Amino acid sequence: MIPIVTRALFDAFVFDLDGTLLDGHARLSDRTARAVRALVGAGYVVVLATGRSLGGTRETHELLGLDTEICAYNGAWIGGHEGIDPWHYAPIPDARIVELAALEQRARFLFRHSGVRKFTVRPTDALHRRVADWYTNVEHVDGGPLALPSRDLVRVSLFFEGLPAADAAWGSLSPDARDELHRETFPMAIFPGFEDVSLHLCEVQRRGRGKAEVYRYLAERHGIPAHRVVAVGDQSNDLPLLRDAGLPVAMGNAIDELRAIARLVIGDHRHEGIAHWIEEHVLPATSAVGRSSDAGPAARSTGAIPRGT
Repeated sequence: MIPIVTRALFDAFVFDLDGTLLDGHARLSDRTARAVRALVGAGYVVVLATGRSLGGTRETHELLGLDTEICAYNGAWIGGHEGIDPWHYAPIPDARIVELAALEQRARFLFRHSGVRKFTVRPTDALHRRVADWYTNVEHVDGGPLALPSRDLVRVSLFFEGLPAADAAWGSLSPDARDELHRETFPMAIFPGFEDVSLHLCEVQRRGRGKAEVYRYLAERHGIPAHRVVAVGDQSNDLPLLRDAGLPVAMGNAIDELRAIARLVIGDHRHEGIAHWIEEHVLPATSAVGRSSDAGPAARSTGAIPRGT
């Protein structure tokens, strides 16, 4: 039985981006955009919660016409526009950066994220350049790793030749460092345009509540408790988000661990699963989606959006 979603029961929706709101080409489809805008028109608060950076999320946020803050960097950054202090910001403790340098030496290449910018040494091979072009707000640094910023880092992204190499590098950190830091590891092949790449991406940042940090924002800024929130995702970094949601929803393409804690599994992101579900089971009728265009500027298709983590 599909759980009922009405304004009497829920006040907000929180959506992951890649593998959830965006399609198999990392695009926001017209139909999905109209469906999400219809939720806003029906009175729901809609928030994007993603592993992407602020820069990698802003285009989708603007296309949807949202006025909420962006929950970026898996909850380490909750804020709006560049140049304005974020509502929440949790960088890696500076004392851990030196220890992370030893882990970084094991990676094929890496990026250090400071605020909304990403720094990497000037690429010397094609794959490094390819990843640098995929990201947003990248600055190439001359002078080797020692020239990279070493303070106020929100994330370090490391690229390894397979999962065993990533695990071994993480295991080389001290127990205290592993307790204070958190990592998410993904095969690059899950991202559009990198299906031919065997590298694994390991994202390291300060340990915290992850995307579940968005619930503190919703409670303090909008007066919405977690039990009145619908949360939708597909990957391991969505586990904290779905665990605390009033209605946890997994995509049809979600990993098994996420499906196990979801109360509802909907369609695949490659077939506009979000739009189908909203049109058929959330809004009163499909026609309500068509009327949602009055809520703001018309949605449009976009090109492939860099993940921008």
